[in-house]
Amino acid sequence: MKAIITIREEERTGEISPYIYGQYFEHLGNCMYPGVWDGDSARSDGQGLRKDVIEAARELGVPVIRWPGGCYVDLYDWKDGVGPSEQRPVRPNWHWGGQELNRFGTDEFLSWCEQVGAEPYVNVNLGTGTLVDALRWIDYCNGAETADAKWRKDNGREEPYGVRLWGIGNETWGDWEAGQLGADEYAAKLANWAQFAKKYDSQLQLLGVGSYEGNDEEWDRKVIEAAGKYLSYLTIHIYGCSVDRESSDEYYPIAFTPVYFENQLRKMIGTLETTLSRMNKKPGHPIRLSLDEWNIRHYEVDPSGNGGYLLNRNSPRNLQDAIFAAGVFHAMIRLSPHVGMANYVFLVNGNGVMNVTEDAVVKTPLYHLFKQYGQWMTGKSVSVEVQSPSRLTPVPLVSNPEYGEELARKHQPVSSPYIDAVGAIGEDGSLRVAIVNRHLESGFDLSLGIPEGYGSSAAVWSLHHDDIHASNTSEAPERVVPVLRMGVSIDNTLTVPAHSIVLLRFEKA
Repeated sequence: MKAIITIREEERTGEISPYIYGQYFEHLGNCMYPGVWDGDSARSDGQGLRKDVIEAARELGVPVIRWPGGCYVDLYDWKDGVGPSEQRPVRPNWHWGGQELNRFGTDEFLSWCEQVGAEPYVNVNLGTGTLVDALRWIDYCNGAETADAKWRKDNGREEPYGVRLWGIGNETWGDWEAGQLGADEYAAKLANWAQFAKKYDSQLQLLGVGSYEGNDEEWDRKVIEAAGKYLSYLTIHIYGCSVDRESSDEYYPIAFTPVYFENQLRKMIGTLETTLSRMNKKPGHPIRLSLDEWNIRHYEVDPSGNGGYLLNRNSPRNLQDAIFAAGVFHAMIRLSPHVGMANYVFLVNGNGVMNVTEDAVVKTPLYHLFKQYGQWMTGKSVSVEVQSPSRLTPVPLVSNPEYGEELARKHQPVSSPYIDAVGAIGEDGSLRVAIVNRHLESGFDLSLGIPEGYGSSAAVWSLHHDDIHASNTSEAPERVVPVLRMGVSIDNTLTVPAHSIVLLRFEKA
């Protein structure tokens, strides 16, 4: 099959935020214990933090990471997680079940971020906490001479951490969330909390809760009107799904789900811009979207035989998951700078970028994808025109059966090209092009319209495997790994294999 990709270097659409390649921690299952903290492991440091996980995250180049949730945070008391580790209370994990050891708390998280080089993004407890609790948490992290700053110093940290990113609320519209609120109630409470956070430090960057998948324009409008002057970001959560990912029938719905993501992001951007244009007193700063929860969830038939489905939170990420994730990256790159941050669910275990066991850190195909896009696909986004055969494919959406709802697949016909491509100009002036071939069976001969002024050879990075379900395990940790070739003669043509991801980097001639 054939396709044409034309790079329009002169049409630069916006700055690509490196934060779109961000990650996420939540106290759920084995994501934190022993995935990140394991006090009994010889692989851990004096704080109980897994050194091999820190090293892998540093190599990955995590730009920003959200913690502690998520649904978990709206039943979390941050004060339980500071002070001498062995004296911290063990509590029920009120939302997800099991026990919460509180061994991984604020100081451990911020120490982890410093060692990795990641920007911390902390979500406060709006659901069951108080405004004073939230302000004290900010002061514990950032204060200098107060009682809570002294508490931090007594716990071993003299200098303020300087945490800038603070989220106020999580999925507050959901009936599963502790402290659920309607749009008017949340907008008023957010504005009140944000006002006092900004009084404490006007340089804080605050995030307010946007509607589910951007589908409630009234919610988003009320939040922006009430609290927009305080906000740097409006959040959006989107999850794709499959119900039998081992079936080849599921491949195309998974591969094309990013088309739905992009439509929803565009919809929320439209709501944001329309609302701001109608406000008499507009914020003196941009408000960007933060896709601070995203993933594709794989459901399986309930073995009890009741006809329902169960979410498999431990399904290993494979090549088709990487093709899905690359498509989401492309959507955010095209929408730069309107999408300013994203946080993938999760970094460690639980469908994560890394699978961590007692004695190993396994880098999934997603690990290699995040690493390369984070290194190459930054800078200025440029317009890319693609002429490619297209496919009409259903995009599956899902209501959450964990909360008693029936699993529903709403098939929305979406026509989209098999070849998806984006471009960027790096700070060094090099041209970077990212290409996803979503065709399951056919490779493509690509005709590349590269602007003048760039060399005829390129560095070529590719991620591919004959088996779309191929994943890496502790027994076979390098089953799916990228290939990097330098100085490849392109001459305006390139062949890409079926179900593959290819990145090109052209230097200035």
